[in-house]
Amino acid sequence: MNHSFVKKPTTYLALLFLFLVGGLSVYGQQEKIDQLKKDLLKNNLTDSAKIKVFGDLGWYYGNINIDSSFFFTKKGLELSIETKNQQGLGQSYNDLGIIFYRTSQYDDAIINYKKSLNFRKKLNDSVGVAGLYSKIAITFQQMDVLDSALFYNKKATTIYEALKMDRFVDTNLSNAANIYLNLQHYPKALEIQLEVLEKRKKRNNVLELAESHVNIGNIYQKLLDFENCKKYYDIAEKLGEENNLIRLLSPLYNNYGNIYRSEGNIKEALKYYEKAYAIRKTLDDEHGIASVTGNLAVLYLEEGKINLASFYFYTSIAKAKKVKAKKIESNAYKSLAILKSYQKELDSAFWYQTKFNELETELNSEKVIKQIAEIETKYETEKKEKEIAVQKEQLLKNELLIKNKNLYAILITSALLILGIISFGYYKRNQFKKKQLQKEIDLKDALSAIKTQNRLQEQRLRISRDLHDNIGSQLTFIISSIDNLKYVSKDIGEKLSTKLSEISLFTSDTIFQLRDTIWAMNKNEITFDDIHTRVLSFVEKAKTAAPNTSFNVDNKVDREFSFTSIAGINVFRVLQEAINNAIKYAEATEINILLTTKNDHFCIEICDNGKGFDIKTVTLGNGLSNMEKRMQEIDGTIQIDATENKGTCIELLLNK
Repeated sequence: MNHSFVKKPTTYLALLFLFLVGGLSVYGQQEKIDQLKKDLLKNNLTDSAKIKVFGDLGWYYGNINIDSSFFFTKKGLELSIETKNQQGLGQSYNDLGIIFYRTSQYDDAIINYKKSLNFRKKLNDSVGVAGLYSKIAITFQQMDVLDSALFYNKKATTIYEALKMDRFVDTNLSNAANIYLNLQHYPKALEIQLEVLEKRKKRNNVLELAESHVNIGNIYQKLLDFENCKKYYDIAEKLGEENNLIRLLSPLYNNYGNIYRSEGNIKEALKYYEKAYAIRKTLDDEHGIASVTGNLAVLYLEEGKINLASFYFYTSIAKAKKVKAKKIESNAYKSLAILKSYQKELDSAFWYQTKFNELETELNSEKVIKQIAEIETKYETEKKEKEIAVQKEQLLKNELLIKNKNLYAILITSALLILGIISFGYYKRNQFKKKQLQKEIDLKDALSAIKTQNRLQEQRLRISRDLHDNIGSQLTFIISSIDNLKYVSKDIGEKLSTKLSEISLFTSDTIFQLRDTIWAMNKNEITFDDIHTRVLSFVEKAKTAAPNTSFNVDNKVDREFSFTSIAGINVFRVLQEAINNAIKYAEATEINILLTTKNDHFCIEICDNGKGFDIKTVTLGNGLSNMEKRMQEIDGTIQIDATENKGTCIELLLNK
């Protein structure tokens, strides 16, 4: 009778690297626990230090007393929540996940691992994030959710490779090989495990070496190569017993039992099953208990000990349901159907066969369609089990035929899905390469544009310095010369004196405009705050020239918004021209300047209460024409609304 030799290829071993300290005795752990409890009584202990002590107590109690481990870990979590300690929260949720994993409460383990993952991502803890991905992968593997297991395993491996943490890379590669073993892709699993073993031999770590030998032995057992299987198992058993690696020995003894049972050595098989059972009860390992009791049940069934077989089958089913070990549960239903057929209880046999078919259909859906689609494997799924032996009852034969038809349909669908996935993956890879190439081209263009912009800025700075140092100084000299000329020629006529004063004022105004131009050239961009400041400065000068005119400036625009330097100086020049016109020609006594937004535009309004004019009959002068040209240059618009004897309002609109 056929029975799966290895339910879970050292998935317990996968966490050994994360959970165990090789060779640590219970006595040594108790000493550390006593010291940590003394540390808790210290008065000067900070909250962060208390959280760490609680976490350490939870860790050391993990191999002694699960209830105490859970208690102290929860205390650390509560204090972390109270003090909002992000690091403590990440560690506490991680430790709770480990406790739930050890007690086969896999759903709760996943929930707490993912909570811890959120905090460790916020802390940019790459090593912690990778460790959680690895633990989540192992937990999903225990739950037979192999697509998710391989997904998180690859995420962990990618991070460890980037950090060059070779030991952790090897551990995750070994875990991935175990997943491939569950998917029945034995050559790939063996290739990876042999490669990992060679790397671990160089490090000479006892736990790692024992783990690798068990993993390789598991693959040879699946290949029915019992000679090589025992060769690797014997090495692992010696290392495990010499170093008290009980979590490693537990599945190893179970697998030894499978081998001896397949060889017909019932005495040796029973001895190893009982050894595995004893360890798993000590560890409160419900998943392991479900597996080994299932194996004991099959052994007793083959020996014709029906009552013992029934007892262990029911125990296996109860434990498997609790930890959601669907494959173990399915195997038990299959064997119970045979047992009930042997007892001539055909109704019960039919019921258990139906349960087996339902569960196998569910497992097929998860493993063949969903998992292979997600993990992008390129091989076809082999038949999961050999055909069920011909049953005496015709009813069971009919059920078997239905199952096989469903399986063939799933395999055909899977093959089509795989072809589609490969084609889609090839297409996506080409698309990705194109996008990467385009990004490189865009980056080069951007760098070139930046270099050009920098050269233009340097040129603007040189020009502005030349304007300031040469033309500015020359204009200043002209003003000084005119003032000296007026002083020396005291007897000149009033008309000439007035003319010289006008020239001096014009030159001074030119200097101010030159300074404004230099100010604009020295900036890559001009903010609304800069415009507002310049307007206020200009208004102060205007108040001196027109003391009878009141000015009101109101800015309702975000001061951080900016223009290009060209747009900024053009806006300022138009504002200057509008204010000058209001003072010189409109004879206004009140000028209001409003900077605001209107729909998707920035709006600047300059309104006065001067003479106004009829815009339909008056020909626009050079000043207004220049204002329109300046706004057109920066893709803006100018609107003039004037009424005789009521004033003029000029509105400038620019796109945001």
